[in-house]
Amino acid sequence: MDKITVLLVDDHAWVRGSVAQALSLSDGIEVIGQANNGEEGVAKTRELKPDVVVMDLDMPVLGGVEATRQIREAAPDTQVLVLTVSESESDLFAAMAAGARGYLLKNAGADDLQAAVIHISQGGVLVSPIMATSMLSGFTEAEPKAPKLETGLSAREEEVLRSVAQGASNKEVGAALFITENTVKTHLRNIMEKLHVANRSQATAYAVRAGLYREPDRPTSS
Repeated sequence: MDKITVLLVDDHAWVRGSVAQALSLSDGIEVIGQANNGEEGVAKTRELKPDVVVMDLDMPVLGGVEATRQIREAAPDTQVLVLTVSESESDLFAAMAAGARGYLLKNAGADDLQAAVIHISQGGVLVSPIMATSMLSGFTEAEPKAPKLETGLSAREEEVLRSVAQGASNKEVGAALFITENTVKTHLRNIMEKLHVANRSQATAYAVRAGLYREPDRPTSS
């Protein structure tokens, strides 16, 4: 099985070194390049065509959000995982709207980082649990009795979008809803058309704003 190829984009060499070391612990991941700003990251993405770019947000020359947008335009098959210290919801929404498939905080462990790279390389979407919990709490506290935004989606389309927002891949959505992957893809096309969004990440950001995103149930300890 081919390894997942990764490009690291961060203006701090020690961060890139730490991330490279963490990812090297997985036999299925290979770091094939590094860049110290967004502009260099876009250029190296065009050159190396990695499966995943691990992207910082706050960088000189070209920031992570705009770099993500340019990478998604130049290399649609390359997925972007934002790795940042920012816990700002506006940064999260901006990154996802630009086309990022994941948003992870830099305090994540090596296992979480490896799992995130693998997950988004397989078509999943991932948001740091801390950020997801914060956003959900914010929605609940700000508008405890507010009705869910009208999306214009069918009940099945809302189920698909909710699962996608929780980070499920097409295969996982199909298995959970007992439908085929092709049916999931059809639903996603219809969802994006109805919501007037351009990609899966923007649909996920919409789901969060509309209140469709809910934190996955956690097993209770006995």
